[in-house]
Amino acid sequence: MSGWAVSNQRPEEIYKNPEIFYTKEESERYANSSGMKNTQQKIAKRVLQLLEIENGNGKSLLDIGCGTGNTLEVFAESGFDCTGVDVSANMLKYAKEKGFSVKKGSVTELEKIFPTGKFDFVISISALQWLKEKKEYQKAISSISKVLKKGGKCVIQFYPETEKELELVRNIILDADYTLETIIDNPNNPRKRLVFLVFY
Repeated sequence: MSGWAVSNQRPEEIYKNPEIFYTKEESERYANSSGMKNTQQKIAKRVLQLLEIENGNGKSLLDIGCGTGNTLEVFAESGFDCTGVDVSANMLKYAKEKGFSVKKGSVTELEKIFPTGKFDFVISISALQWLKEKKEYQKAISSISKVLKKGGKCVIQFYPETEKELELVRNIILDADYTLETIIDNPNNPRKRLVFLVFY
């Protein structure tokens, strides 16, 4: 794989915390961006392919980092019983206006928000890269494990800054005794690269 790094600084590097970055103004811009919506919904449809399920048939799905609800729209239209969670109250405002069941909270503390083994599927799109330390990633995977049903499936799409960071997260998932598949779309194009971790 060549050219992993992207030269442009990312919001995760500058702001460190998504609650600081997603101000009311930024959240409004995000909510009204057709380009952002199209990108996120395209990724959500790719996630559905990786789940290998054409119809959710009312099965429960948690969308971590659901933001304004763009991805929730895709999952709901595909027949899932969707719930969203996000750390940004400013972003969640728009998801609530769309009629979705959403809660404020972090990927590292899902068990404090939801019952154990509640969800058939757990999804996260473009959110996990806000975590940086190994301890945070460990907490996140442990937290997902607690709310995921036995036999459930998780798909995480995120933007690791380096291959080392990707390997760190992969190893944490494997250490938790999951079966893991790593899919990288456009691996040699830093601007279009999409990393998916599918585990169950």
